[in-house]
Amino acid sequence: MPLRITGVDHKQVQRLLPGIPAEAIVEAANAAYAVTYRAGETIMGGAQGWTPAVISDGTVRLTIRSHDGREATLRLIGRGVMVGLVSLFQPDYTNPVPERSMVAVERSTLVFFEPDLIRAFGNRYCEFSMHLVKGLVEWGGALSDAAGRFAFMSVRQRVAAHLIGVASIDVESPDTPVAPITQQQLADAVGSVREVVARTLRELRVDGLISVGRARITILDPKRLAGEAF
Repeated sequence: MPLRITGVDHKQVQRLLPGIPAEAIVEAANAAYAVTYRAGETIMGGAQGWTPAVISDGTVRLTIRSHDGREATLRLIGRGVMVGLVSLFQPDYTNPVPERSMVAVERSTLVFFEPDLIRAFGNRYCEFSMHLVKGLVEWGGALSDAAGRFAFMSVRQRVAAHLIGVASIDVESPDTPVAPITQQQLADAVGSVREVVARTLRELRVDGLISVGRARITILDPKRLAGEAF
């Protein structure tokens, strides 16, 4: 269950939906609502369906799950990105095989909008329509990149790339970013199994690129780790 569901004020909607004129912002705000999720909660996919929303705070991930329960992360998504766009064009969309879902990486808040309203705004307002097109192009590029990672990159490369992507700067040690992730979460993210990822982390640790702690991996040499990934 989500932590909180609230209304949305018009100033927030104005920031989240660029290209909507002032006279339509109140209409959008009245039809919108914000939902805050715990880390690990499923936001869309499966029984939840798909609805257009903008990430107001936090980070979510788009995942695929195979019939035998294995997971892989296709994209990590941060604030300001519109998700659930498939509902604008396929209102009755259901998950294909493999199953697709959107999950909160950390405590995250999304602002949801009615699909009919977003479609109407796209028809009415050229600037907003171009914003939607830009979002779809970015999604297409991100998923194409994900396909390339799984098709051509080794597990070591995928692990290195994912650590770089999720790491954040530690205030006390700004030169050593930290990825708040467990070995199992990392295995799920790169589409592998824990044993293989554990072996890869040992190799990276021996090479002096990372150190491994409880639910956190510290990047000791970001430049060299990036070289491993790319």
